[in-house]
Amino acid sequence: MPLAYVYNPAAGRGALSDNFGQVDLLVFPGDSLVFTYIGYKPKYYVIPRKTDVVHQAIIEMQEDNKMLSEVKVFLHANEDEFKKAFLSMKVRDERQKRILADNLEQSKLNVFALQAGMGASANFRNFSDMMVSSQANRTFFASPMLALTNPFAWMSFIKSVKNGDLKRKDWKPAFEIQPKQVISPSQFMRDLNRK
Repeated sequence: MPLAYVYNPAAGRGALSDNFGQVDLLVFPGDSLVFTYIGYKPKYYVIPRKTDVVHQAIIEMQEDNKMLSEVKVFLHANEDEFKKAFLSMKVRDERQKRILADNLEQSKLNVFALQAGMGASANFRNFSDMMVSSQANRTFFASPMLALTNPFAWMSFIKSVKNGDLKRKDWKPAFEIQPKQVISPSQFMRDLNRK
């Protein structure tokens, strides 16, 4: 498996496997290794005490399937109903109601979505998927003609022109609010209180 993580707890170091699932790691006889990969159970392996200078082994990993319990979703039928119910909540004062309405404005939600990064596991999974995909497609020649002759791309383009998507300007408010790179908690609270 590409980019599987091999860790030696005794030495406090590890390595990632290459695109063919092979890994080179300096170990001593008797060391315990931990193999981990997203979606698979961790596998433990002990280097035999009597071994050659170079030790090779094939490690098989088991998939980690988990059955999730049933989830019952939402009291409200859609997002608009939820917003109406949320905004009609009884709050202590009018200022809090204004803040709630302001925070639910679509342009601000777009900014929050743009600023939110992936978590560690999603980021790693995305990276490993991209690596596997690039290895699988490295001999594929991406010709510009492929996009020009794609009927689905043309259909989507014509549909967006008919809908007037090229004239829409509703994306601009999301980029008008420039997030500060470094801000202290006290400055954040001062800016919040000014609103």
